[in-house]
Amino acid sequence: MKRVYPMVIAISICICMTIFLPRISLAQCTCAGGTIITQVVQVDTNTAPSILITFNKFTNTSLQALTCMTITDTMSVVASTGVLNTIPSLQAGVRFKPEVNYTIKGPGGLLGSNDNQVSHGPYDLGPYGDPTDYLLLGPDTIFNKVVDFNTPTNAAPYTGTGTVSDTLTFGGGTTTINGNNFTFTEQSKYWGTFVITYYTCPPVALATSITNFTAVQNGSTILLQWLTNNEQNNYNYEIQVSTDGSQFNSTGQTEDDPASAGSTTKHQYQYNTDQINVGKLYFRIKQTDASGKISYSTILVVNPGGSGDQSISYQTYPNPATNSLVFQFSSPQTGRYMMELVNTAGQVVLQKSVTLAGASQLRLDLSPKPPKGLYFMRTTDLTHKQNYVSKVLIN
Repeated sequence: MKRVYPMVIAISICICMTIFLPRISLAQCTCAGGTIITQVVQVDTNTAPSILITFNKFTNTSLQALTCMTITDTMSVVASTGVLNTIPSLQAGVRFKPEVNYTIKGPGGLLGSNDNQVSHGPYDLGPYGDPTDYLLLGPDTIFNKVVDFNTPTNAAPYTGTGTVSDTLTFGGGTTTINGNNFTFTEQSKYWGTFVITYYTCPPVALATSITNFTAVQNGSTILLQWLTNNEQNNYNYEIQVSTDGSQFNSTGQTEDDPASAGSTTKHQYQYNTDQINVGKLYFRIKQTDASGKISYSTILVVNPGGSGDQSISYQTYPNPATNSLVFQFSSPQTGRYMMELVNTAGQVVLQKSVTLAGASQLRLDLSPKPPKGLYFMRTTDLTHKQNYVSKVLIN
């Protein structure tokens, strides 16, 4: 069997992906709410060997913070294949399979791949040099409005200033059945729509004194617990709940203990779930100090329905950080984890491997201490193939 690759089309385009940043500490809403910023790029029918499509990165401002981002492409590809018999004798009953495949790479590595093929034949091709020695197959619709969806784990290259591109590389060829003395030429036409969407929401003050915030389900109740550092008199803590991660309502409150002023204090609240509501619940703590200043904890997500897809909630603190970072799950976990501090250029600055056995907390010492600025805390669950990303500031 003979396989020839006469034409490889390399195309730099935007690809389909979703980046979830569920623990960005400056933002108090999720992908379910907030402002939507969209860029759309249309690609008409094209046969060029390469085409570059770029889009603007998202730049965090004092007015908006990135919650999550999606990049979606819908692509169609039509291909034609020319087949030439290369020997001076009849090639009878030969079947051909033209194929087109592509791989998608972004700044963080491989994002996805796809391939498809069609079958033709059997055909009889005359001897080489005879007018019947050549056959044109197609045009064949290889992909028809195929929507790609990928989830890159590194959001850093897509935030900041300037532009960023992803690369889609086409390949292909033709295989034969019952024959091997052929050469092939392929021509592909492609077109599509590329949509980049940023989901943002206004940043709010983070209650940096609230740490170890956890939400653990026990039957029909959810136990919320948190610590407050350097407890002050006349502080109020309002427990808020939401069903969409955007609109929060008060469900109860706790107050400080005057006797614990200046110390670390543990707070807890028991939330009774509504059995009719089987969707996800979002929890946060609203802190009000003696002067009336308001700040919020990070958001935790609990799925009372459970049954296998229970959402794992987590938080990264302190934020801003000075000497160390703590990554904490809302419930005990078991497995191997990789902690990585990533700068806005996508470079890993610090790295640490950690094993948990029924524990919920991982710690990364900032040593050697990186320069001050914005970073991403990326925690990878090597056992269960999950990734968690938080945005952090280093002072």
